[in-house]
Parts: sequence; structure tokens; C-alpha cells
Amino acid sequence: MMSSAVPEGFFSTRRVTRALLAVALSVGAVYLVSRRAGVTPPDLRGLSFSLLTLGLLLLPLPALLSGRGLRSLKTWVGTSRSRAAALPSILIVPCLLYWLIPGVATPEGVLRVALFIAVPSLLAVLLPRGRRRLLGDAIVVLCIWAPIELRLLNVAFPWPRGSTGSFLMGPLGLDLLLYLMLVARGFDGTGMTLRVEPRDVASATGSFAAFAAIGVPIGLRTGFLIFGVHDQAPLFGLAAGLVILIFTGLPEEVLFRGFIQTMLVRATGRPILGLVAASLIFGAAHLDNGPHAPDWRYGVLATLAGLAYGWVYLRTRRVLAPAIAHTLVDLTWSLFFKG
Repeated sequence: MMSSAVPEGFFSTRRVTRALLAVALSVGAVYLVSRRAGVTPPDLRGLSFSLLTLGLLLLPLPALLSGRGLRSLKTWVGTSRSRAAALPSILIVPCLLYWLIPGVATPEGVLRVALFIAVPSLLAVLLPRGRRRLLGDAIVVLCIWAPIELRLLNVAFPWPRGSTGSFLMGPLGLDLLLYLMLVARGFDGTGMTLRVEPRDVASATGSFAAFAAIGVPIGLRTGFLIFGVHDQAPLFGLAAGLVILIFTGLPEEVLFRGFIQTMLVRATGRPILGLVAASLIFGAAHLDNGPHAPDWRYGVLATLAGLAYGWVYLRTRRVLAPAIAHTLVDLTWSLFFKG
């Protein structure tokens, strides 16, 4: 019988220190961007609880996106289905901190988050493996992606008022997705790592330049983009880039390239077909974004961007490389264009 103790070395001093530094840097970037966006003193209590929640949600990512951390977690879970299904319930703890903000916790919101965690967790251990593994994998991914895409969790994260606390949904969904697919279902997580090589950065930069050469003229020609440089301090630009990487680039590339594109390639046996299909899905997922949704222009540009990101993933086999390309695209958009 396997011990329930956490594997030796899982919480090594070096690993914990690196994780805490990364989380502190990320939370600091969010704070800087939030204050620059005009968070007023009366909202500082809500911002404080939100940042604490964010920090706790980010903590699992260094382990889930590292080979040693993932192996240790798999060893601890072992073959116990009950343990595999129960462990994600710990993700409700950071949400409890957020719900300490006066007036944000509602029974409906709490129930939706609980179901969001519980349903795919149960499906992950109950759905078949073997020859029908891809079908089970696809259902688990859909059960995590759909509630966020359809904004079903917005009611659970209503602060700050006037928008939503949707910035917390990305880390929450990413934690759940990585754990259930890589640990509970044993999905081959090759490339699901925060490591990046210089050649990966070069490929990401080249992909960004190629997309920009095509996407910017299309965006300007169709009126989707309007050129306009935003006067921002360099430090804010760096913070904004880090925020985009954490909340958009990494979560979307893990989902669309790391899982959806990979599953389509495995199902068809054709990397280019899987790349094109995943890019079309990526484009369709962006049709409801923006101020004029549904917007076919956004869908077309997102599809082209998906081709660029997917190509980088096929070339590097590291999910962080397309996440960097994605971040460069979104950061350029936010700094130099109005759309």
C-alpha cells in the first residue's frame, strides 16, 4: 500500500523558493497594472484579497509544469482514484479568501465553482482510458473550458464591479486542467514545461513577426485595428507583458496547443491537419470577444494567429514558446493599437 505522505523532495527549499519568487513577481505585476488602471483606495481591501487568492492559485503551476514536480505528484496520487478525484477540491480554499470581500459571495457562485471543480474531477477518473482515451480526454477538457468560455463562473467572481474577477478564472482553470489531464488521466505532457531554450524564443519571435506582417495589414484594412501608440512607462509595459503571459498566453496555449492540437494530431495522425483544425477552433472561440461580438474579423485574425502559435508548438514542442508569441501579439495590440 502506498504511503499518503508527500514524496521526499517535493517541497525542496530550492523549488519552494523559486515558486514563491515567481508568484511574488506575478502578483506584483498584477498589482501594478491594477493600480495603473485606477483601483481606488476603497477598493484596496478587495484588491488585497484578490491578490492573495491569485497567489495561492499560482502556487501549483511551477510543480505542474515541471518534470520532477509532476513525477512526484503522480507518485503520491498513485493508482488511487479517490485520491485523484478528491485532491482538486483544495482549489476551493483560495476562492474562500476571495469571497471574504464584502458582498461578493453568493450561494449560486459558490455552487458553480464547486461543480466546476467536482464534475471534471469525477469524470477524469471514471471515463475510459485504453482505446477510447482520446474521447475521455476531450470530454474532460471540454468540461473545464466550456464554463469559462461561456462565462458561467462570472457570478462567482463579481469583483471588481463593472467588469468581473475573470482574471482568477484562468489560473483556477489552468490548475484544474493540468492536474486532471497530466496526473489523473496520465496524458503525455511532453512540452508542458516552463523551461525554454534560446532557439524557442527565436522561433516565437519569428512567428510573431510573420503573423504581424499578415495580421496587421488585414486588421487595419478591415477597420478592426486602429493605430494609436499608448504612452506607457517601460516598467508598466513589462508588467503588462507578464500579466498577459500568465492570464492569456500560457492558459490559452496550454489548452489549444498543448491539449486540443495535440489530441487532434493524435486522432488524425497528421500534424498539419491537427494544426489547422486547432487554429479554426481557436478562431471560433474568439468570435464572441471584443466590443462588437460576434466579430468575424476577430475570428479571422485569431485563426491566423492560431496557425502561427501552432507552428511554433510543432517546431519547439514546448508550450511556453507559443505562449511567448501569443504574449508578444497581445502586448503589441495593447500598446500600439486600438481595436
